[in-house]
Amino acid sequence: MQGRIHLARHAEGLHNLRNDPTIPNAPLSERGFDFAEGLGHRFIREYSNSVGAIISSPLRRAIQTSLTAFHRILDSTQYPKNSGSGVNNGVMLALDANLQEIADLPSNNGSTPNDLIIEFPELKSEIEKLHEDWHVKTGHRSPLPQSLRQRKAEILQRLQKTLSDLQNEPMGDDIVVVTHQGVIALLAPTANIPVGHWQTFRLVRENGLLSLE
Repeated sequence: MQGRIHLARHAEGLHNLRNDPTIPNAPLSERGFDFAEGLGHRFIREYSNSVGAIISSPLRRAIQTSLTAFHRILDSTQYPKNSGSGVNNGVMLALDANLQEIADLPSNNGSTPNDLIIEFPELKSEIEKLHEDWHVKTGHRSPLPQSLRQRKAEILQRLQKTLSDLQNEPMGDDIVVVTHQGVIALLAPTANIPVGHWQTFRLVRENGLLSLE
């Protein structure tokens, strides 16, 4: 049987705390970092050796959640030197622009790849894989799918490919997906995942279509 999909919602963002969607590319609040650390402790108790891939939205609060929550799983090369975080030969954090929040608000609009590299230099190799306009949500410059249906299909196709790739790897075969409420509603409409929590699914194919259940 293929691995599971752990759909995680980022921890509390500053825009959540202040109820202010005008904060550009909103980071985690101070309490949000604590929530992310708690997420990691709870998660690792249940799935300590099962994760083979972690894929995150490139928005700041999702990256911060991933690095804070999963430092017991992620590879040490993706942490600042001498931080004491990460593990040798751990899982590499991957970024996927399709996982960014859907609504076109300042808090949901990402940074350019160059700005992300300045903020997260240890993720440079992953950030460089992003389209230079990954953060542009609408208009002719946007590289995002033209419909939410297509976006959902692309996310699920990537998850299917990742699950297939993990079957040939010696590590775990579960995938953690760190994303936002809008994307969670797109992928799993009946899910109710608070900030800093996750829910576990299986990827299934019915009548030729992929879905989470």
